Amino acid sequence: MGNSFRDALLTSALTAALSITLAAFGPEQHQHPPAGAHQHPEAAKLKNPVEANAASIAAGQKLYGQQCAGCHGDTGQGDGAMGADLTPKPSNLTDADFKHGATDGEIFTVIRDGVKGSGMKAFNSKLTTRQMWEVVNYVRSIGPKTP
Repeated sequence: MGNSFRDALLTSALTAALSITLAAFGPEQHQHPPAGAHQHPEAAKLKNPVEANAASIAAGQKLYGQQCAGCHGDTGQGDGAMGADLTPKPSNLTDADFKHGATDGEIFTVIRDGVKGSGMKAFNSKLTTRQMWEVVNYVRSIGPKTP
């Protein structure tokens, strides 16, 4: 019984410490203005190592169809069946309104890490780094030509 109590107490203490630590770092790492688009300077520095050629765009399109179209829609307009009940609605990837930044690195970071407080989940455990960059290349091919 003593070990169970000690283990429960230790688990509670570690959970509290982790929560406090994450709360302290969270706002500094991902600050958002009250509304509208914003940028992520550190993510913007990431450079796409995968050439945006026909092969990588085709690979990205296939992955997009499997992983993204359910929410973002077949054509990327944010009208997928699974996204209908989400608040906020999935982004329209074909317009110029990239709320989390429009660079390849910022798009990659959204795919990799997801977006807190939205239906956009992290794909870092479902896709390889190369696959995420291929999706970036495909999104670029259907969206506006930005930085």
